[in-house]
Amino acid sequence: MTLDAQFSTPHKPVAWHVLGAGAMGCLWASALAAHSPVCLLLKDAAALDKFPGFVRLQDADGQITDTQMQATIASELRPGSIQRLLLCCKAQDADTAIQSVAHALMDKSIVVLLQNGIEFQQTLTASRPAGTVFCLSTSAGAWMREPYVITPAGRGQSWLGHLDTRLPAQSTHRALTLLSELPAAKFHIQFEPDMSTRLWLKLAVNCAINGLTVVHSCRNGELLTRPEALSQLQALCEEITHLYNHLPEAPDITGLYQSVHQVASGAADNVSSTLQDVRRGKTTELSHLNGFLVQLAQRHHLPCPLNHWLLDAVREREAACS
Repeated sequence: MTLDAQFSTPHKPVAWHVLGAGAMGCLWASALAAHSPVCLLLKDAAALDKFPGFVRLQDADGQITDTQMQATIASELRPGSIQRLLLCCKAQDADTAIQSVAHALMDKSIVVLLQNGIEFQQTLTASRPAGTVFCLSTSAGAWMREPYVITPAGRGQSWLGHLDTRLPAQSTHRALTLLSELPAAKFHIQFEPDMSTRLWLKLAVNCAINGLTVVHSCRNGELLTRPEALSQLQALCEEITHLYNHLPEAPDITGLYQSVHQVASGAADNVSSTLQDVRRGKTTELSHLNGFLVQLAQRHHLPCPLNHWLLDAVREREAACS
């Protein structure tokens, strides 16, 4: 059966594998499991031993919902066993994660990426068969109380699209069909015809907010209420805007500070994933955010002193907390 036939012919629900058992992976796995078989892919036997057989969602009022699902170690998957893969790990772990399941992917396997940044999405799209890699961008969030126990943090909006220029019409058709398999209603997923611009703009917002929350050890909204942080945020938005408008790879942007202000105020009480990583002694994904911009700026001989400073400042805090 061809991949197009698989997408166009009604079948029983297609099984999903979800790689990444952090807050977002558990959130999406539990939503997918409402209407499809789901297998949560874990990194080792120790993680599997701790898996209780379900993912627990506990809301702010203490209401608990347990969703049963299977779990297994990624390396123990049978060759060619993945039909649908949702990759929910951090950007710095994405390449290692996809390699851990490479043996289980077929040419027709569909991979949906849920990471910040854009470089890995571009690379994987180019390396896999046309029409098999799709990207999700979402403003919905979650935080982890303990392993496999999460609290959703706002419903948000989500977008699904692709970066494939080889068979764009076919990829678009498959993305629209894929919406029927994903929890589109729960996460307000809509098709994004220009996913590249969507991901570049989200990258700009993340580059403005995430690192500064580490520098000031604060929630998102406090960047708007602390004078020094606000001044740095505004200057960083100006520098990122200048970079985008002079980088041939990036789209021109306007009104970045207004977008950043809206995101920071809308998620004012949220602790950024970057700050959470630093507090847990983990490496952050900033090398795939501001670090990516710094690399592009160097390639095109463009100044970006604030992004350099921010990257160095966060690395210092990473080293101090490790």
